[in-house]
Formats: sequence, structure tokens, C-alpha cells
Amino acid sequence: MNQSLKVAADGSVRHKADGSTELAEVTAVGFYTNYTRRSQLFRKRKEPALAAGSKVENVIGPSASFNGHLKADGGVRIDGVFEGGIETAGNVIIGEGAKVIADITANNVSVAGAVKGNINAIGRLEILATGRVWGDISVSSFLIDEGGFFYGQSAMQGDVKPPEPGPSEGQ
Repeated sequence: MNQSLKVAADGSVRHKADGSTELAEVTAVGFYTNYTRRSQLFRKRKEPALAAGSKVENVIGPSASFNGHLKADGGVRIDGVFEGGIETAGNVIIGEGAKVIADITANNVSVAGAVKGNINAIGRLEILATGRVWGDISVSSFLIDEGGFFYGQSAMQGDVKPPEPGPSEGQ
């Protein structure tokens, strides 16, 4: 079923199918803008939706392989085979068919393929339902979809302090 989307000035999304209009929930986190109909809230996503302003400038296509260190200022998308390291001030998208053996340092990282290596994301790491990660991660925000796989240690960046034990209320 094909649906057209209209974004209202307030940021809400209206789905138009068969002449009916329905409000949907909209969330924007990092470089992702997720929009879902309430009836499809738990539907699995295979690919991230990039928000406007996030531009993929560097692509390793599905028939390509790369061995070395990639340093870039803009966004990077890997759909093929990559071995080495990735450093970017932008975002990294690992496509569903990609196989990556590399340490990744980026603003935000989305994984739909396979990654063996450490990931350092200043913002968010998202492992989609088809994504697999073997390695340690250091992130500000972490999301793993149902079906996604992560094996390693995680560290959350930020200044969030654990609660202090104190006297219980009523004393």
C-alpha cells in the first residue's frame, strides 16, 4: 500500500491513504527521524531515515571492497566489504549486506549489516533488526532493535551520576 506523507508546521506527520488523514507520532533523535503510525509502532525497520541536513558524501557500494583507513568530514555509507578504520565528523551507515572489520569513530552510527570492531559514537548507535556488532562501544545513546545482535562491553558517555543512598522517606 502506497502512502504519501505530509509534514505539518508543528512537525507532526499526517498519513494520507484512501482520502483519510491520521496523525502519527514523530520523534527526532540524533540524525534519525522516526515516524510511525500508532498501529505500526512495533514494526521492524531495516534502514534508518536520515533527517534533512545529514548528507552521505562517501559510499562504498555493495560490489566494492576497501582495505585501509577512511578519514572524512561528511557522512559515510558502507554497503560492501570494509577492513581498516573509519573516522568521520559525520554519520556512518552500515547497510544490510555490508561486512565491516574496523574501529569506527563518528557522530552517529547505524548498523544494519555486520561490524567487528569497536564503535565510538559521540551521539547515537543504532543496531537495526538485521544488524550484528562484535566489539566494545562508547556512546551517548544506544538503541538495539528486536533481532539486533551485540556482543561486547558498553560505556555510556556523559555526566550522569548514579543515585546516592540516603535515608528512606518517613524517617
